[in-house]
Amino acid sequence: MIDLKIISGTDRPNSNAFRVSQYIQNQYWQDGIETGIINLQDFPLQDVVGGLYGKDLPHVDAFVQQAVDADGLVIVCPEYNGGYPGILKLFIDYFPFPGSLNKKPVALVGEANGAFGALRAVEQLQQVLGYRNAHVFPERVFISRIGDNFDDEEGIHDALQQQLLESQIANFPSFVRDLNETSMVSKS
Repeated sequence: MIDLKIISGTDRPNSNAFRVSQYIQNQYWQDGIETGIINLQDFPLQDVVGGLYGKDLPHVDAFVQQAVDADGLVIVCPEYNGGYPGILKLFIDYFPFPGSLNKKPVALVGEANGAFGALRAVEQLQQVLGYRNAHVFPERVFISRIGDNFDDEEGIHDALQQQLLESQIANFPSFVRDLNETSMVSKS
């Protein structure tokens, strides 16, 4: 059994990222795969005000540890002002360095009201994940015009985008298993 965590990549209340995260979680559950959602709206921001890197921050450490301990991550990333949300960067900045994302399988779903479905934001996020040596799953999904193109129960109205999301959901668990097995063999 693998442990997948879905990260709703914003702290904005009632966000589309959280709606998409819930939809993805339900799809995994239907496939018999347990997942949890890490909602960045719950990030203990009050504990990090003033840049307290290197300090003892038990609430932040516990929050981040959910992702660190997961076998794989699905990050639902909105696009704000041509980039990914600051809270997502802050969350990643508190991951223990260097090993916490090293060889961690990560799937990416972008969502935006624009025509490109957070392409810029996801590509920026990929740079950070690449720097941290994560294994980014090649089947990225970009949900464009999210306000008109997504339903909480039915998913994405655009048939091709929905097919891409279904493919990511179907194939990511095998990617996670394969990488984790390879990692265990290399440690032996």
